[in-house]
Amino acid sequence: KWSQTSISTRTLREVLSSPTWFDYERGRLSEADCYAKVGQEFMMEPDEIAQAFQQARDSVRADDELIALIRELKAQSNGELRVFAMSNISLPDYEVLRTKPVDWSIFDRVFTSGTAGERKPNLGFFKQVLSATGIDPQRTIFVDDRSENVLSARSLGLYGIIFDDPKTVARALRNLVGDPITRGRAFLKQNAGRLLSVTDKNDKHAAVELRENFAQLLILEATNNRTLVDLVEHPRTWNFFQGKGQLTTEQFPFDLDTTSLA
Repeated sequence: KWSQTSISTRTLREVLSSPTWFDYERGRLSEADCYAKVGQEFMMEPDEIAQAFQQARDSVRADDELIALIRELKAQSNGELRVFAMSNISLPDYEVLRTKPVDWSIFDRVFTSGTAGERKPNLGFFKQVLSATGIDPQRTIFVDDRSENVLSARSLGLYGIIFDDPKTVARALRNLVGDPITRGRAFLKQNAGRLLSVTDKNDKHAAVELRENFAQLLILEATNNRTLVDLVEHPRTWNFFQGKGQLTTEQFPFDLDTTSLA
């Protein structure tokens, strides 16, 4: 993320979306030529543009949570998960970016538009990466904050995720890449004693937590771990509910064994 620069946010966005800047990101213009041409197009001094982008470079910070997630997923994959970076960035800007205190080892390889001579969402850039890595698009996830880039990736068969909400993206990646058994065990442990049944919520009724024994017995049978469940036992009899009945009569009939719960 970039902080405030000497150029307004609106103007900066226009510069970054201009054909001149696209050519710079493709490596077709030098840094000096780009700033000079942008200055003519937006009626600014090249030195002012250079200063603004230097401020932007200085303000760039790594997303530590995302980096930690990538490390976690790679560790869980036992070496099977490969991660590639694919960025629209000029060669001078990439040289500066490489000096930032970031764990670059999480990437198996970094592809830049400045080196490729192409930029996202152009399919040519994607095809270069697919060819260079030899990856199978059908087994590849592409994450990007621009919808047009994700659409291009999907058109080539990749599974595209728009990076909008970090928590949502992290959950999606864990579901797609992580070990479901490990995640399931962690969930059970984190929610031990609170693994309740909940009814669906609709326009007429709020969701209802059911204090009942049936789900508790199912979890106990599946895991053989008594610490995970909150099971209410009655002397010599069993009841579906742990207390008063819910969504039915408050006095729910007892039975001599757990068949009443089936």
